[in-house]
Amino acid sequence: MRVGPDDEGSGAALEAAVAAVAALDPAPDAVLLSGDLAEHADPREYERVRELLAPLSMPVHAIPGNHDDPDAVTAWYAADCGQLRLVACDSTVPGSDGGAFGPDRLGRLEGLLAEGPSTPTIVAMHHPPVDIGVEAADAIGLPREDRVALGELLSRHPEVLRVATGHVHRGAAGRVGSCPVFTCPSTWRQGALDLRPGVPLQLSEDAPAFALHVLVDGEVASHIQPI
Repeated sequence: MRVGPDDEGSGAALEAAVAAVAALDPAPDAVLLSGDLAEHADPREYERVRELLAPLSMPVHAIPGNHDDPDAVTAWYAADCGQLRLVACDSTVPGSDGGAFGPDRLGRLEGLLAEGPSTPTIVAMHHPPVDIGVEAADAIGLPREDRVALGELLSRHPEVLRVATGHVHRGAAGRVGSCPVFTCPSTWRQGALDLRPGVPLQLSEDAPAFALHVLVDGEVASHIQPI
């Protein structure tokens, strides 16, 4: 998303996304912003984001991305979203595009999960705990040892039906341990699908989109909806 004074259209794209979500019938129980709300973590950018989100009638939950100020976008909380429970985590590292999810964060996540062990749950973090095959994106993801440890933790929590993430600016699916992982597309410009080694990060002109997670017979189905 990354709204800012020089955002080259991401603010207008967010406005269009908000209108599309507001028009859904039935309305979602909640909206999740999967990080990078601002471009420069300037207070004026966050004020603009709040203005653009104002038409939404449902609760809006956010997690910080690597472009955000962690003091402006809080994480480490749980929220009830209809029949689903959302557990929001922070995977960012100050001054780095890459993320981390070491022992302290694993402990905080396990504590939050222990508070609702029987409720179908989505865990949200900015950095995907999987590689997507785009080398430059994977290089700024989570370290392998963190992904392995997270998979082991989630194997003890079958109530977690999905890990929902952002960061890579495109929709993709994978698995950490036995838990499905979903990366949300961007409401603005998408990350290019280029699987050649050594290619730098690039953006594409693919359609902007948002994701819709639906609980069906005790399982989560994740849809990608173009805007």
